[in-house]
Amino acid sequence: MLVAVTIISAVWGQEKRYGIESAIVKKNTVMKVQGMEQKISSVQYFADFGGKESTEIVMDVMGQTFTIFTLIKDGYMYSANISMGQGTKINMADMDDYKNVNFLQLTDDVKKKYQIQANGVEQVAGKSCNRYEMSFDTQGQNVKATVWVWQGISLKSKMAMAGTTAEEETTEIQEGVTIDKAKFEIPEGINFTEVKPQM
Repeated sequence: MLVAVTIISAVWGQEKRYGIESAIVKKNTVMKVQGMEQKISSVQYFADFGGKESTEIVMDVMGQTFTIFTLIKDGYMYSANISMGQGTKINMADMDDYKNVNFLQLTDDVKKKYQIQANGVEQVAGKSCNRYEMSFDTQGQNVKATVWVWQGISLKSKMAMAGTTAEEETTEIQEGVTIDKAKFEIPEGINFTEVKPQM
C-alpha cells in the first residue's frame, strides 16, 4: 500500500499525464496499520508532462532510515531499497488498477470502473484542486480513496483498505524545474527481481 499511495497517479508511457511540463513535489504521508502509525516523506520528480517519473520515499523503521526509490521506465515499474541493494520490477502491462488513471483524460469507462465521482474544488498547497471520490475492489478487498488533483497531479489523498489507512499531502511544489537525469535512470548495484503485481 505504501508504494500505491505515493504513486497513486503515476503510470508508464509517453502520454501526457500532467498539465505542467516538469516539477518536484514533496509530500508527507501518515499510514496507520492496526493502531500503529508510520510517518513517511516522499519526493516525486517528473518531466515531459509525466513521460518520465520517479519517487523517493524515506521512512524510519525501528530507528533505521530506509530510502525506497521507484521509477517507471520502458514499460516497467522499478522499486528498490537503496540501502539493502534489493529491488523488484513489475511489467506495467500486467497492472490493471487505479494507478493507471489519467486525471487529465478521465473517460466514462474509467469513471465507472473505479466509481470516480467529482466532489467539488478545494485548496491544497495553494492550488485549486478537483476532489474525486473513488471506490473499487482489489484482491478481494475494497479500497476507498479521496484524491485532490491539480493539473493531473495528486496533491493530497486519503485511502482506506482492510484496516489500513494512509493520508498523504503535498508540502511543496517546484514547477518548471530542470530535473537531474539521474532521477530517471535505474540505480546501479541493485538486484532486481521481476514479480507479479499485488494490487
